[in-house]
Amino acid sequence: MRKPARVKPDLTWIRARQALLTQVKAEVQSRLGDESDDVRAYRLRYESEFRRSWKLSSKSELIGEIERADLVYGADFHALGQSQRTHLKILRDLQAVDRPVTLALECFGVNVQKWLDLYTSGAISLEELRKRSRWEKSWGFPWENYRPLLELAKKKGFQLLALNEPAGSRHHASLEVRERNASLRIRDAYLRSPASLLYILFGDLHLAESHLPKLVRDQFRASFQLRDLIVHLNSERIYFQLARKGLELSTDVVKLGRNRYCVMSSPPWVQWQSYLLFLERADDSNLDRGDEAAAEDFDPTDQVAGLIQLAARDLGLEKFKLDDLSVYPGDDNLIWQQLEHRLKRSEIECARGLLAAGRSFFVPSSGSGFLARATINHAAGLAGQYVHAKLSGRKRLLWNMPTDFPALIWVEAVAYFFSKLINHKRQSETLTDLKAQLALAGPAEQGREAMRLALDQFMSELVWIKQGRRRALQVRARRKASYLEAARILGGMMGERLYLAHRSRALSEREIVQYLRCDVTAKGFLKDYEQILREIGPLQAAPTPSKRERL
Repeated sequence: MRKPARVKPDLTWIRARQALLTQVKAEVQSRLGDESDDVRAYRLRYESEFRRSWKLSSKSELIGEIERADLVYGADFHALGQSQRTHLKILRDLQAVDRPVTLALECFGVNVQKWLDLYTSGAISLEELRKRSRWEKSWGFPWENYRPLLELAKKKGFQLLALNEPAGSRHHASLEVRERNASLRIRDAYLRSPASLLYILFGDLHLAESHLPKLVRDQFRASFQLRDLIVHLNSERIYFQLARKGLELSTDVVKLGRNRYCVMSSPPWVQWQSYLLFLERADDSNLDRGDEAAAEDFDPTDQVAGLIQLAARDLGLEKFKLDDLSVYPGDDNLIWQQLEHRLKRSEIECARGLLAAGRSFFVPSSGSGFLARATINHAAGLAGQYVHAKLSGRKRLLWNMPTDFPALIWVEAVAYFFSKLINHKRQSETLTDLKAQLALAGPAEQGREAMRLALDQFMSELVWIKQGRRRALQVRARRKASYLEAARILGGMMGERLYLAHRSRALSEREIVQYLRCDVTAKGFLKDYEQILREIGPLQAAPTPSKRERL
């Protein structure tokens, strides 16, 4: 196993993130109400399991253990999309499993089983499954987070198994009752097909060894050798222990014991901020039922403003003013009225394309941000765009292609860099990813032009860094959307290197802020851009793992 790279521990940064985590968890708890005694005892039993010793592990070791197991319990933090994506990557990357797989899901009640069976058989569509299961009322967490898991199950021929109580009876059933009933369903599914791999996606608190896994083991005779494995996610205690060793950036998996692992796919404050964002959006949906008080609960401007202040403190901008910021959710029915007052007709069409593609953007002339998705990464990216516009004095949009292409790449890099300050586990594309995607893209595929342009621009930047000469682009895209997408890809790659330079102390906070002050609309910006490229350097000598290689 390759020795993980370390960064020098920053105790001030660690204490600030611990304080942030405490604050966000308190806000979540204030919305949920007081924790009952039985739930508190339940949670403390779970947390006690992370006081044991652990050791560094790897994705390959974890996948190997999963392929040898009978039952795998995968932790699900419901409001965090990265939680579901982690299990998607694990299931997608299983290589040695030449046996049937059953994906058992807490998110569906047993009354939905017939619709799951019809979906996997091809009799109904995914959208029909969503309607028949009454997803928004019965589960309520973001459908888009779970959809890829369901698509993968159908593509690979997995069986789907509903584990939860019917939606109407859940609030009458205690945690213990729900776990006991789920354990019976797991037992029956295993006995029906003992040669299968049973992959169980359930809330993390349920996966303490004394909770659901023990109840399942109790369903079998003592002499029965059941090979089970528990995959936890993002232990707060382990995360900060890693941070004090300077290993939080490079560690994806730790091993807790013979049959227990923990995947570190997200900083703990990010998953709780995601939960808070979900709760605020859920409160906002109460407006449909006439709850006008909820209108004040969800304010994306407050979300982005909070992230601006957090990131600004990291960069030594303690007195950063927020005097003109306004953020609108991308699904706001009034959004186009706002845009029509702020943008030209050609710019409105570009804005429509960005929102349709799930891209958030910022209009500096009015301080207006448009949040395509209510996620921490999108909100933090808008925070970066706002800070950059204020520091550089930029007032216009950078959608005039190809003239604005380098400037837009840098703005996208800044947005990505700010999202990394909040969520350092975010993953950008790598050169390997880009080449692989281009190899798989068909000649007429819409994104192919953007990928070819991104690769061409990357090669020009590499020539400049290595040889100090400018190489003209060989690819000239016909579609503005291709420039915008290529800028996003390249900005992510550049922002990744900028963040590594920041955390490794290769660039100081003062130097980064100086770069943020560069006027990207000035004629001499290309020289500034080339200087930044030289400072942060090319891709690392040791290749950054591609997205497929990482959890």
